[in-house]
Amino acid sequence: MKYFNTIEKSQLFYGNNIEVMDDLPAYSIDLIVTDPPYNFTKANCTKMYKETSKKLMSKSGLYDYDDETEECRIKAGFGREDIYRWLNMTPRLMKKMNAYIFCSEVQVPIYAEWAEENACKFSILVWEKPLTIISKSRFSQNAEFIVRIYDDGTALNKLEDCEQYNRILHFPVVTKKLTPTQKPVDLMARLIRLSSPVGGVVLDPFLGSGTTAVAAQRLGRKYIGIEKNQRFYRIAENRLKEECVQMELF
Repeated sequence: MKYFNTIEKSQLFYGNNIEVMDDLPAYSIDLIVTDPPYNFTKANCTKMYKETSKKLMSKSGLYDYDDETEECRIKAGFGREDIYRWLNMTPRLMKKMNAYIFCSEVQVPIYAEWAEENACKFSILVWEKPLTIISKSRFSQNAEFIVRIYDDGTALNKLEDCEQYNRILHFPVVTKKLTPTQKPVDLMARLIRLSSPVGGVVLDPFLGSGTTAVAAQRLGRKYIGIEKNQRFYRIAENRLKEECVQMELF
């Protein structure tokens, strides 16, 4: 029988997510909502970088930059080994496995494989974005995939608005991004609202600009956010400070 631990307050961590997750109390997290690096090959990144301006690539929401080189974080792709490394940390932390993970289409089979190996259920949601970049040589990049990995006993919350249960999510992209792959707060909020209790704890091991934490705070959930990029961490920290000020005003 699991003994659930309690996390009393929200917290941001600057550092390696594996090390931080290893120190978190067991069976203390209600939900994971996160946006890890996507898996783009070096050839594709180089080609896209030459064909498009840096500004345009940033707006696409599909690319992540290293602060110094301004190139895609490829590491030979964020592949199976990387995905398994962080996902293998989660069973110890979760009260019941319940995670929403943004990913590229080439990563979907890896997440599905992990779910099957760990006796979890698996489903796919799609974030349909406005069509902006068109190339007649390939399909557009106006869709991103969100995989849900979950256990029995994690039924969605019963909300009045039936549209909340649509697998196709329609949200505009963030136009003034603080980080290249920043997601809309309302998108993260929908996932959190559907799959966590008020007062529950939401974990984001790839925090980026802090959108998951902002959404969790607005909805009365606690958050644990982890980010290893110092600039991104400062952005998230400042956003949450501003959010607290706004909440106090209203």
